[in-house]
Amino acid sequence: MMPHPLGLAVLCGLISAMLFVSLLFGLPGMLLVYFAQLPVLFAGLTLGLTGSGIAVIGAIVVIGVMVGMAAALGYALLHALPALFTVRQALLRRDDQGRTEWFPIGLLLTQLTVLAGAGVVVAFVLLGSEPGGLPGFIEQHLREGLTELGLLDETAGPSPDLARLAAVIPGFTASSSLLMVMVNFMLAQLLAVRSGWARRPTPEFDRLELPGWLWPGIAFAALLVLVGGILGDLGWSLLIVLVVPYLFLGLALVHVLVRRWPRPGLALGAIYGAMILLGWPILVVLLLGFVEDWAHLRRRWV
Repeated sequence: MMPHPLGLAVLCGLISAMLFVSLLFGLPGMLLVYFAQLPVLFAGLTLGLTGSGIAVIGAIVVIGVMVGMAAALGYALLHALPALFTVRQALLRRDDQGRTEWFPIGLLLTQLTVLAGAGVVVAFVLLGSEPGGLPGFIEQHLREGLTELGLLDETAGPSPDLARLAAVIPGFTASSSLLMVMVNFMLAQLLAVRSGWARRPTPEFDRLELPGWLWPGIAFAALLVLVGGILGDLGWSLLIVLVVPYLFLGLALVHVLVRRWPRPGLALGAIYGAMILLGWPILVVLLLGFVEDWAHLRRRWV
């Protein structure tokens, strides 16, 4: 039996706020903060957009009181808005000859990718007046932080390695946010189904399809990389964001392939574990995503 909708929404908002505030408590909190969207998404997938909206408002109030309005604004921009957008799109549906069609997960993923890329562009524009633009701003803060920790000499000159790191941080930050929105969405949907309160069926992840217009975006980002300079840095960041959907496409292919193995659950666990612990298998799965987009291998097995 579902509890009172208002009470559930407020509780989800409180949990989301606590996960976000845990960032203040060191390394464990830095891991928990990645799941701050999970309660909001769960509220939306069980109660609807209104439920997730109430959860967000409650979380913003709690964060504002506990930490300050700057932190509440950061939560709203980085966690609340992507979660609300995801809930809205995920609950869209249409009836076609008596059959309900839900918003495709591939289109949701693509739209979130566009939003992440737009966020990168906005950040580059807003900090364009800084010396070196956004990468220069990040490099300066990295230098100050490393100096305070005693890992960098104050008198040290410009570091090419630090500059290269600063150039790709915007892209990796946006792509990691995109990844966590999708991971939290899938976890929230799983919890909603297990509770029996889900408003929509679980998307068929192994049938994920991507629109072809992602490729022109990748080509444009690659062109910016060739231009170099600050536009080249923007191009690298956009490339890092735009390839994320192909990582999910590669995972969809992996899910189909392991069905033929004796213990598919164990195999998937090993693959995901290797991706998290080793890192380099992510590149293999990403390559599989590009191959799948070109060769459509799943159509032979699904």
